[in-house]
Amino acid sequence: MLQRLTHRQIEAFRAVIETGKVTAAADVLGTTQPSISKMISDLEYTAGFDLFERRGRQVFPTPEALALYEEVERSFVGMAEISRVIEDIRDFRKGSLLIAGMPALALKFLPDVIAEFIAEEPGITVSLRARSSQAVLRHLSSQQFDLGFAALDTDHPAVIREPTFTAGMLAVMPIGHDLAQKRALEPQDFDQQPFIALGAEIGTRSETDLFLSKASARPRIVAEAQLSASICEMVAAGAGISIVEPVTATYFGLSGRVLVRPLIPEQPFRYDLLLPALRKPSRVASRFLELVEHKFATLFEK
Repeated sequence: MLQRLTHRQIEAFRAVIETGKVTAAADVLGTTQPSISKMISDLEYTAGFDLFERRGRQVFPTPEALALYEEVERSFVGMAEISRVIEDIRDFRKGSLLIAGMPALALKFLPDVIAEFIAEEPGITVSLRARSSQAVLRHLSSQQFDLGFAALDTDHPAVIREPTFTAGMLAVMPIGHDLAQKRALEPQDFDQQPFIALGAEIGTRSETDLFLSKASARPRIVAEAQLSASICEMVAAGAGISIVEPVTATYFGLSGRVLVRPLIPEQPFRYDLLLPALRKPSRVASRFLELVEHKFATLFEK
């Protein structure tokens, strides 16, 4: 049970949320700025998590503070109930996570991570939106999403973009294919081979074309698709061979439906993590990212 939680601390917290300034909250409650700061500091110590970000003279509530404020406003009665909410937030028994992800990660990789996450934290509600990388960027710029996963070459002033994992693109081929005897494929291996290509509008397509041009290889393009999963399905059905991003290729390879080989020279592919720039990641989001990092590591160990 939480200790030292007082009605005055909750009043101070509520006043700071509503005024946006410690000085204004002090005026509302008829006390001093140091007194308000001390009550907020004591409340944060008792709660076990930060309630505000300090930027100059202004303070901005953390996601955890907003979750607590909803309960304070709804009830503002009974310290026992408010104490329970604080404990729920601190111990991950209350909260939500809104994620947008590119299809390459949102079809299999992220659902696997989400399943592991909710098994550990059953009180957290997770929502996943599968979108193109550019749409993921737009979603995160709205500041309404907690996390985004994409592959981008562009930035947005309202979004923090940082690499989360990089690995080489992989060749995929049907089971029993003639090239299966090779440990890695080179550009010349694709010459005159039936080939399933990414759509011309996909950025990685030009990089793959450049890879093939190093040996003047001219594969016979028999089909095109926007999604790596669609390409791998056609490969598994025997329509041809292809080159796709590493996560999807690895999952299909592990399923035993296609053969997967690295490329020489390597064609790197980077997955980006997107965060809303105007607020810090919540404790729930940070915990989820730990599982994402672990999943990337273990997937490519196999």
